[in-house]
Amino acid sequence: MLASTLVLITDYVLLVPLAYTIGVRYGITNEAIIGACFLPNGLGNFIGAPIAGRLSDIVVRRWREKRKGVWCPEDRLRATWIGGLFMIPLSIGASGLITTYVGGPVGLCLNLLCLYTNGMGVDFVFNPIGSYNVDVARSRSAEVTAASAAIRSLILSAATALVIPSIEHIGVAWTDIIAAVLAIIGQGIIFLTIRYGDRMRASVDVGLLTIENDS
Repeated sequence: MLASTLVLITDYVLLVPLAYTIGVRYGITNEAIIGACFLPNGLGNFIGAPIAGRLSDIVVRRWREKRKGVWCPEDRLRATWIGGLFMIPLSIGASGLITTYVGGPVGLCLNLLCLYTNGMGVDFVFNPIGSYNVDVARSRSAEVTAASAAIRSLILSAATALVIPSIEHIGVAWTDIIAAVLAIIGQGIIFLTIRYGDRMRASVDVGLLTIENDS
């Protein structure tokens, strides 16, 4: 939940102040054009979702083959690396630097590319995490999903309120770089889950039963 929240914060940091960052920097005053700048991010989500789902399934199958048929739910999280370690931090960090230092149509086009890449990257992390939650808590997956979404929304609401004040005090570049660092920290949490997830699940009975336990 925390990892997915830190990743999703990058989306909000890019999109919430769009009129104050890209709009002001590139002299866009028309509301319709500013609204159209949201489309690349949505397109990235649209394209990234099915690719992320397919990729996580492929990763699970390959690691199961390596283990000679032994299934480990944490293997699904390995599909997050390309999004969480590269696409998300690089896209939001680059967007902050481009907005600050690159003007004109070139800067605007590069920013739109960053929005698209970030949209795809978020799905590359978000979808495998959601599937992992279902894998480890099948009999109570709906409760886990609801609890995760509720806490994530609470954290995001607080983080979103800080975005514009942060831009006003330290600038777009540093705000975006901080968000990129948070995303990398989130990926670090995923790495720890991959490394120690089996031990954490075995250390305490939290009542999250699997299909095998139920039967």
